[in-house]
Amino acid sequence: MTDVPGAPEERAGGMGDPDPAQATAVPRRTRRLRPLHGWLVLGAVLAALAVARWAGLGPTLLDHEQVESDIAEQFEERYDVGVDVDCPRGMRVSDGRDYECDAETDDSEDLTLVVVITDEDPAAYTWDVA
Repeated sequence: MTDVPGAPEERAGGMGDPDPAQATAVPRRTRRLRPLHGWLVLGAVLAALAVARWAGLGPTLLDHEQVESDIAEQFEERYDVGVDVDCPRGMRVSDGRDYECDAETDDSEDLTLVVVITDEDPAAYTWDVA
């Protein structure tokens, strides 16, 4: 030990009285729950949206695969040639709304078909070659 005023005390091997600041220090809590809390809230919101959609509370959409199949069948009846139709997903049923579908005939002719929503309830549409 040194007898110099203001000089730090030396402790051998950590023995001696603990520093009062260290003796009263409370271990710090980590905040690991906040990120988990955020993920739980996000999961709950996504689950609520999924239930709302399942319950029919979301927008009414045309089944694009059914539309493609119906148009292909009607196209072949009308023009006597087969066609492969590709319509966008998420076609909302809203009176007067129109969508473009890409099509290719069996004769390798590329076409654009326009689908127009004519009624919301029940969902109805017409189509024509652009």
